[in-house]
Amino acid sequence: MHTLIIGGGAAGMAAAIAAARAGQTVTVLERGRRPLKKLGVTGNGRGNLLNAGAPDYPGGADFAAQVLAAMPYERLAAFWEDLGVPLRLEEEGRVYPASFLASSAVDALLLAARRLNVEIIVNARAAELVRLPGGGFEARGTVCRYLPDVSKKNGKARPGALAEETPARWRGDRVIVAAGGAAAPAHGTDGGAYGLLTAFGHALTPPRPALCALLADPEPLRALAGQRVRAALRLLDARGACLAESRGEALFAPDGVSGIAAMQLARWWKPGSALRMDLREAVLGLSAAEGGGPEALTETERLLRLRAQRRDGCPLSELLTGAASPALNDALLRAAGLERHSREPLRQLLSARPGALAQLARAIADFPVSVTGTRGFDAAQVTAGGAATGGFDPRTLQSRLCPGLYAAGEVLDVDGACGGFNLMFAVASGLVAGGAK
Repeated sequence: MHTLIIGGGAAGMAAAIAAARAGQTVTVLERGRRPLKKLGVTGNGRGNLLNAGAPDYPGGADFAAQVLAAMPYERLAAFWEDLGVPLRLEEEGRVYPASFLASSAVDALLLAARRLNVEIIVNARAAELVRLPGGGFEARGTVCRYLPDVSKKNGKARPGALAEETPARWRGDRVIVAAGGAAAPAHGTDGGAYGLLTAFGHALTPPRPALCALLADPEPLRALAGQRVRAALRLLDARGACLAESRGEALFAPDGVSGIAAMQLARWWKPGSALRMDLREAVLGLSAAEGGGPEALTETERLLRLRAQRRDGCPLSELLTGAASPALNDALLRAAGLERHSREPLRQLLSARPGALAQLARAIADFPVSVTGTRGFDAAQVTAGGAATGGFDPRTLQSRLCPGLYAAGEVLDVDGACGGFNLMFAVASGLVAGGAK
């Protein structure tokens, strides 16, 4: 049995190892200059391989659960340990190589593949996949040759230009498409693999960026650039209905909001969406859960009133000194409609405007950000959407439409939350597909 695998990422290499261990001969086609490029930068280079917590898959949850039932956390952890990668459990269930280097996982996978005689062909681009009349499959495409890398003054090298493309064909008794989604094209995934599956009748859920920053009107945020806050975030549709919620760290950027809490919301963005940030934890040490949500502001107002009593001779602009940075303080006053009153003494202001603290409390608990989009596939870590999972058997990852055709990893319509879930599914699905008979 010869297994042909299209894609040399985490899913493809896991599939290659599983297939080779099952006694199959294996060829991997990697379109880039080296396999596992995306794995090498996962977890900010630390290699968040798994998550020991409850599965968290906003996209394709049922399908992911069935795949992970066949390849649960314990078996995945054992897979990495057997490759020689000791693991370390960190906060929020995140599991890393003990070295905290993603390159350790890359090296271990490549060593295992080499020892199992897996053939890896780099710079191999499969543009078409056909089923042969006598059985098996043929991938048709090109093999690229590049000029030598060019050294730069900073010591780094610029990749050499494409020199030529040579037509090529590769055959296999079965084929596993594991060429990734549309996110992070710099790491070799540009959505081109979808056509290999739709050619066999598989439906495609329109791909969209997931786990990337939200773009926003830059003018109100420019002064906040670089500020990190703990916040509870809600993404609302044009009618004010909540599309999704998240909690954690948010990072203001000159053009929007980044950080894990904001990135988790990107997959739900749609035109007309708005972002609301509950900043009570960052400003007053009061979590949204303690305050009862943005509609219950009594406790927030009480804390603001206590601060005002202690600083009644100070101007409004100094009410939050020590609790919020000057830039965030100014932004909150603007959001509350109190900016032009910032120099007024608190005693005088509150006497003339008894509702001022309620306005400020509302701004802290429901800080508005005008979201205009996401940073797109170039900046996204993961793709939401992809080949519809209904066309594949989660027990084997084999196509329900074409026997002998399999899919694994991000090419499928499955996307997980930040924290190792996406790589966990990639490896799990690769192992299931590779080990299927």
